[in-house]
Amino acid sequence: MRENETETREESPDAASISPGPRIRRIRRSLDMTLQDMAEKTGLSEGFLSQAERRKANLSFSSLMRIAGALNVPMSALLTEESGEPEPRKPLRQVLVDHPSGLYRDRFVTPPDAKTLQVIEAVLEPGEGSRVAPYAHSGEEECLLVLEGHLELQSGQVVHQLHAGESALIDPGTPHSYRNPGRAAARWLWISALPGHEH
Repeated sequence: MRENETETREESPDAASISPGPRIRRIRRSLDMTLQDMAEKTGLSEGFLSQAERRKANLSFSSLMRIAGALNVPMSALLTEESGEPEPRKPLRQVLVDHPSGLYRDRFVTPPDAKTLQVIEAVLEPGEGSRVAPYAHSGEEECLLVLEGHLELQSGQVVHQLHAGESALIDPGTPHSYRNPGRAAARWLWISALPGHEH
């Protein structure tokens, strides 16, 4: 069953004015990939993907991860400004809000000159969790490092209780999900290899 994201244009006040829809469409078409193909690869509905490409639906962090994986490109390829690349050594800090209430907040904080890694900073409020069911995606091993709070990470049948300073490795091919069971916001880093890079 494919997931249907909330179709909303609402953004946080700090969100950068980068809309990835047109870039997604251009990359997809350059690969001769149809919307149906991308829907099958991402688990997102074809209708939602069409809305997102036309800037009529907001894309969450998890959706962007799925789409980047399906297109075999780093997330930076979807978030770069249409007019050109970011200035050298100036981090691209795109705010991605999974929920209009701000309960989910994610920032793409990978340095623009990174060649093998991408880093996402994520914040999750107490009692909240993944918006979609546990899912697997293509890619190499990922590392999750908790900076603040308490995060419960489930990978397959294994549940990790992670607190500030603790980390865990994730196999992208194993369905995984997360939630914040604590009383304060949890903040962590997702660190993963860019598509196509061998260690």
